Amino acid sequence: MDLQYLCTNCLTGTVRNGTCTYCHKSVNEASKQPANALPVRYMLGSQYYLGKVIGNGGFGITYLAWDCIEQRRVIVKELYPRQDVQRDPASKMVVPLKGQEDYFRKLKHRFKEEAQILYSFRHEPSVMNVYRLMEDNNTVYYSMEYLSGFDLKTYMEQQGKLGWPQLSGYIRKILYTLHILHGQNLIHRDISPDNIFLTSVTDAKLIDFGSVRNYNSGQGLTTILKQVYAPVEQYFTNGDQGPWTDIYALSVTMYHALSGSRPPRATDRAVRDGAIQIGRLCPELPEHVARAITRGMEVRAENRFQSVEEMAEALFPGEKLFVSEKQYVTGRHREEEKPDEGAPAGNEPGTHSCTIRCTAGVFSGRRIGISPGDSVSFGRDRQCSVNYPVDSPGISRRQFCLWCDQYGNLFIQDENSTYGTLVSGYRIEPGKWYKLERGNTIGFAGENYYVE
Repeated sequence: MDLQYLCTNCLTGTVRNGTCTYCHKSVNEASKQPANALPVRYMLGSQYYLGKVIGNGGFGITYLAWDCIEQRRVIVKELYPRQDVQRDPASKMVVPLKGQEDYFRKLKHRFKEEAQILYSFRHEPSVMNVYRLMEDNNTVYYSMEYLSGFDLKTYMEQQGKLGWPQLSGYIRKILYTLHILHGQNLIHRDISPDNIFLTSVTDAKLIDFGSVRNYNSGQGLTTILKQVYAPVEQYFTNGDQGPWTDIYALSVTMYHALSGSRPPRATDRAVRDGAIQIGRLCPELPEHVARAITRGMEVRAENRFQSVEEMAEALFPGEKLFVSEKQYVTGRHREEEKPDEGAPAGNEPGTHSCTIRCTAGVFSGRRIGISPGDSVSFGRDRQCSVNYPVDSPGISRRQFCLWCDQYGNLFIQDENSTYGTLVSGYRIEPGKWYKLERGNTIGFAGENYYVE
């Protein structure tokens, strides 16, 4: 594609006689950018040709961009906390203000974590794909898939409130995303209509993972929140946050989408609950749905649903919402104990070892043999058989374990890693043994192994 004639407003049409053939914007209109942003036509990382700014918040700038390698439109997100940095007009470097250097370093670390979390869920259709994380201009960027559609907030502003038959399709998708997220001990903490992106009349994706945290880390969580949608516990660093925190925000989002009005803030409701019952505002709503939303919006966390699985059963009774059609690996697994598959035809105990080969990552090219009855652990812990550097991004202290049984069958177990372990592209459930077959791949944090 000849970038010289590509419209920087839509990155779809070409410019003819000063006007785009697709969006009909003039060259001058398409070239306007906020003062703190990179200019249009800026080439980032030798791969991304930047178009217009589509988002400019307190902590970052979001650009429409053209991926010159993959030949597709993408979104590029730049870390730019505008109260704490400034951009050098000549070099385009992002420079922290005096006294904000340490804070900016922490923000860069957190921004990388956000990208890594999203990347770890890249095979989940309900989560926006992240393609690449990079550092340039003294800040951090990541690219992600371009989505066609609009967020729920925009839809409500243009079309008004939704009925339950329409909203329920979107809620199914968001519940599934939270099921995956909470399964990794992560909570979103920023669910609201502007973070639910509608890609079709029935499909939705949860976006903006900048506030995601591990709620089992044993550390206090910051008071990042969105008024009205945040529950009481999110206002305090020592508040007991967990899946019930996301459940409150999702319930308020449903309340708003169905009724067209928002309830009072949770802190106000804790003093005097002035929220009108959703059943009174929407008398046509099925009773079980009204009851579920009301319970999800309880001010006291212990009175809410404690898991999205429990909430899903209340909203969609009898539906198996979280049964995935994906087959992670062949074979079977057992919890709490190593499986016993029995001898394959022609095999005698103790005669067949297992071998994997690293195809990408720190140990690329290395083969690891596992004798019958032996196990090999992977992670940053010094006691792991395959020991990764302490500062390896995205790799847990104990990532996963491989075990070869007496007949040469190879099994894998994720050891409750933070960002998960993938087998042939699909995430395996922590704490369970899965049988591997020749040709399976094992992936985590950019590392890849092949089962020979």
